[in-house]
Amino acid sequence: MSEIIVFRYGHRDVRDYRVTSHCALVSRAFGATSIIICGNKDEKVTNTLKGVTKRWGGKFKVKFVKTWEKELANLKKKGFVLVHLTMYGEMIQNVDKKIGKNDKICIIIGSRKVESGIYEISDYNVSVTNQPHSEIAALSVCLDRIQNGNELKLEFSGAERKIIPKKQGKEVIPLK
Repeated sequence: MSEIIVFRYGHRDVRDYRVTSHCALVSRAFGATSIIICGNKDEKVTNTLKGVTKRWGGKFKVKFVKTWEKELANLKKKGFVLVHLTMYGEMIQNVDKKIGKNDKICIIIGSRKVESGIYEISDYNVSVTNQPHSEIAALSVCLDRIQNGNELKLEFSGAERKIIPKKQGKEVIPLK
């Protein structure tokens, strides 16, 4: 499976905590190894992800950076394909197979108006739909499409608990 990093552009701690946390949770659950958050450092996001990873397993990193230019340029130098999710981009169904063939993928999602430089540095500007929508929804659809659904079979090592799928009711078993 590819190494996938999610880059969250423009986080504002006062306004964006819940949405950024949900972006990070989707990233982790759908197979990304980390999220890089460009904007205000927000320990609430870090603590949420540490707690989830401790209880539900796996390894997931949260990193904060102040500016996007240097970080995205470094990722590009390291061989990452930069995929910017925007409702103005190419339709995902036309590029998902090409993107998924790469070993290193960085998916860029915004929280505020995105600077033109993001569009320019990206290898792909990709749209899940050409209608206004949530970056969380776009991220989950993109992660699913570029991994052909294989992320839905992931097992997370080191978990303290596990959900047992059931037709009705809930069953969670302790593992530690």
